[in-house]
Amino acid sequence: MGPLSAVPLRPGQGRLRVTRIGQRSHVTSNRATNPLKLWVPRRPGPASWIYATTFGGGLVAGDNVQLDLDLENDTTAVLTTQASTKVFRSLKDRGCGQQLQAHVGPGATLVIAPDPLVCFRGAIYQQHNRVHLADDATLVHIDWLTSGRMARGECWHFGRLRTRLEVIRSDRMLLLDSLDLVPRQSKLDNPLRMGHHHCLATVVLFGETLAKAIESIRESVTSDQPREDSCLEAVSPREEGLVWRLVGPNSETVGRRLKQRLAFLTDHLQETPWERKW
Repeated sequence: MGPLSAVPLRPGQGRLRVTRIGQRSHVTSNRATNPLKLWVPRRPGPASWIYATTFGGGLVAGDNVQLDLDLENDTTAVLTTQASTKVFRSLKDRGCGQQLQAHVGPGATLVIAPDPLVCFRGAIYQQHNRVHLADDATLVHIDWLTSGRMARGECWHFGRLRTRLEVIRSDRMLLLDSLDLVPRQSKLDNPLRMGHHHCLATVVLFGETLAKAIESIRESVTSDQPREDSCLEAVSPREEGLVWRLVGPNSETVGRRLKQRLAFLTDHLQETPWERKW
């Protein structure tokens, strides 16, 4: 254990360490404080599966969840959620947020695959993920969101949503990707913006072990003809990786496309992050 393991945690803070023992990865340190809860169920395969959730079923104004994740050499971990992350209405412009600080060691693989974010009417949310990769570490990072609770007539009615992802390898910034949505400044259902699409996803892949999968996604996205499911896709090749973006009419449609394009994760995890959910 490092010296930080004895440092008291602030409300909403968590720390996890993943270590390789034999042929499998195990969570050897797991600490969290309210409202953050970390579940580590036993699953078949070589990877550790970590489910992040909050007491109360979502984030309320003033919540600030921060997770520090340390993957040691040659480990594999999946960070996911039990269900969609709900962001409740903010009061007096007081928002909430989540932060992730991850260190992925040599030969290690981190898959971040949460369910979609759902911001309620008036919600203010901010997210900042920073991932440090060792020279030969691998990252799959999925971040997706919906326009809100469509069944209740909420369509891009949240107050503000900000996300920021930093991917760093050996003190060199591989990717800085930011998103800032403020519906009250400009209607997001405008045909020149989201239009009739109600789900937006961004997938980031880095690592030599994913070279074939990255090339396959790039080729399939650029060569595919428009489909009846109304999904739109685009890829941006990066040094050592790829950024894949897609929008669709709902989370079910986008989810099916994610499962299709990311089916290669079975080779690394023995199952996909969605196999036991949908």
